Amino acid sequence: MGRKSTASVHQLKTLPPTSEALVENVKRAQFQACIWRAALTGEAPDMDPVENGWVLDDDFGALIPVTLPPQTEIAPAAVMKLIQCGCSTETSCSTERCGCVASQISCSAFCHCQAEIRTCQNKWTLLRQRIEDANYSDANESDAEVDRDD
Repeated sequence: MGRKSTASVHQLKTLPPTSEALVENVKRAQFQACIWRAALTGEAPDMDPVENGWVLDDDFGALIPVTLPPQTEIAPAAVMKLIQCGCSTETSCSTERCGCVASQISCSAFCHCQAEIRTCQNKWTLLRQRIEDANYSDANESDAEVDRDD
């Protein structure tokens, strides 16, 4: 039995999921189970994937799983203060040398890049931004429909 290094013991991906993440995972699992059940009957399920844990990416025409609802922090603020990548190169956060990329999480406001789309090249940050933009536009469309109905 060897000793584990501090880095391997404290990896963010080893933390248990939050309750919010569990809810989104259950939505996706239920949707998948409905698809499988429908495959036996030959009738498509009458369910919208966007209402069941998925977001439509218009650029690629693909469904992306929602891992957390919008405006939900992945960790308490005290933990987020401890997480910073410190990247400062021209192509910041684009390689595994970035702590956030290596941990497969998006950069945060505490990182050197401040998770700014103009400077941060972390694919997880860009994906999170796409999902937030899609959710924001969906919310605005819903609000506009309510205003028209009034």
